[in-house]
Amino acid sequence: MAMNSRERVIKAINHQEPDRVPLDLNPLNDFYLNLKQYLHLEIEEQVKHNFAMEVVPHPLVLEKLGIDITSVKLGSPKVKKKEPRSDGYIEDEWGVVYRVVAQPGGGSYCEVVKPPLKDAKLSDLVDYPWPVPDLPGRGEEAEKNAKALYEDTEFAILGRFGGPITETALYMLGMENWMIRLASEPEFMEALLGKITDIQIALDRIGLEATAKYLQIFKASGEDLGMQTGPLYSMKMFRNQLLPHLKRRFQAARKYLDSVNPSVKIMLHSCGSISRFIPDLIEAGIDIIDPIQPRAAEMNSADLKAKFGDRISFHGGIDIQQVLPFGTKEEIEEEVKNRINSLGPGGGYILAPAHNVQADVKPENIIYMIEAAKKFGIYPHAG
Repeated sequence: MAMNSRERVIKAINHQEPDRVPLDLNPLNDFYLNLKQYLHLEIEEQVKHNFAMEVVPHPLVLEKLGIDITSVKLGSPKVKKKEPRSDGYIEDEWGVVYRVVAQPGGGSYCEVVKPPLKDAKLSDLVDYPWPVPDLPGRGEEAEKNAKALYEDTEFAILGRFGGPITETALYMLGMENWMIRLASEPEFMEALLGKITDIQIALDRIGLEATAKYLQIFKASGEDLGMQTGPLYSMKMFRNQLLPHLKRRFQAARKYLDSVNPSVKIMLHSCGSISRFIPDLIEAGIDIIDPIQPRAAEMNSADLKAKFGDRISFHGGIDIQQVLPFGTKEEIEEEVKNRINSLGPGGGYILAPAHNVQADVKPENIIYMIEAAKKFGIYPHAG
């Protein structure tokens, strides 16, 4: 029996087989503009992107494609905005300064040029001008959007509120400084990560208080814990210095959700090779892992399903490094079939690109992916 998008996603994340494998798509700004042009969709909308250049597609675009999930985020606080910097750089609430860099394949990204805590001491954290979560305006837009999407559409709704913990610390310190001080200054790092976690939990709370009754998935940030070739951190460092902060955040969200909407599943994003961390993340309260980077070491999708598929769901999996930007229609179809065969049985899988879609991906390749998913993702004979 055919299901609507919300029903399809709910069934899949509860480890049951829906009518077909659900679909999701997270585009970056330039790809999204290319996609709308390719689809001949002239929609009046103010396209907004964040510092990662991510955008939330208009519902009409998602409907045209047959995507099953949309996102809601916090709105901008209603405070006087800072004057633009005279050097052309941009600065976020954390005091991190970026420049916009054009990419050779099209599109752009924000590169950190000034990590504000690069030379900070422990005492400097006390008086640092940290973001203030409880500012007017953050939750109102999220509540309005979530209510409208819940009542007027059939999409599953994913909430995304506070930002990352480890990556925020990395941006504030600079990559090299972050790695050195994580190993050599545990007291400083404990204080820094603790403060960032407090703020992200507060932002999560604002978003959840505004939207939890409408959500099916809560995405508890993005913490890139892996590289292409292996984990970014040792197991000792992960368990002793990072996991306690992540777990505190996951459990704070779970406690609130259990009081309002216990059916909501918690998702974590982490690129790279993270299979060694998954048992700890499950124990910490994660229900869905994203984005399942298939070319990373130790991330064979069949192995992941066999080891963890009864305890966790998977989101993503379609190769964004080679197949989607450079593959033929036949290669994209084969990639989709392989991922469905590996991750689809018994439910527990939402098919999507294994990261945000960038401008070097042709819109027609995403169409091929979606068509293949609808062709080969039918249950009970998925794959």
